[in-house]
Amino acid sequence: MTDHEEKGIDHLIELRKRFIRVLLFFVIILIGAFTFVPEILDFIKLTASAVDVDLNVFNITDPLLLHLKVASLVAFIASFPYLIIELWLFIRPGLTKNERRFVYKYIPMIFILFTLGIGFAYFVLVPYYIMFSQQLAGNTDLNIVMGANKYIDFLSKMLLYFGLIFQFPVLVFILSYIGIVSSGLLTVIRKYAYFALLITSAFITPPDPVSMGIALVPLAFLYEISILLCKLNERKRRKKLKTS
Repeated sequence: MTDHEEKGIDHLIELRKRFIRVLLFFVIILIGAFTFVPEILDFIKLTASAVDVDLNVFNITDPLLLHLKVASLVAFIASFPYLIIELWLFIRPGLTKNERRFVYKYIPMIFILFTLGIGFAYFVLVPYYIMFSQQLAGNTDLNIVMGANKYIDFLSKMLLYFGLIFQFPVLVFILSYIGIVSSGLLTVIRKYAYFALLITSAFITPPDPVSMGIALVPLAFLYEISILLCKLNERKRRKKLKTS
């Protein structure tokens, strides 16, 4: 076995250890959250003061599934920062000093954007859609009987999608740092990118134009922020070239 193959095996073993640690952390949070599901549900139902969410179960197995889904949602949100930390500790030895400095400087952006994405879905998009549905039902003298499991599935999907989609500026900034993407390219393809964002909004939101519009606004804002971050990175690179 060559040295290169041995290093590859060592990296795989190290990656497996870190994955197991993340999995154990997830399980611990899952067990802890499972015992507080009633309190968590009380908080989840208060997505906005104007929204009255009355959750119901319809099958004998629904309460157990509901507890597992709520606990899993909490465990994922809590585990995501730890997953990023473990990934960073895994790749850090292979980076140069400048690359480490770059990551240290901007890695908090991952946590901030993840929190903002979850907050946007939880406090803006989900409450609006509930109010919109309740108004439509009220106009036709219908009552919405909301299944708890269906509601948690919908909420989890929104939180997951927007928590991850809000990482877009970080991805673009990394690609800009390694020279794959530039601010000029992002500016040229802006109209095509906005069309792609519109399609993304239609895919991840409920099927009505207002929900799509609400989701498109922050996505477009993130795209413009990505262009600004690329410009800042390019300016720093030019300054380094001038000084060197």
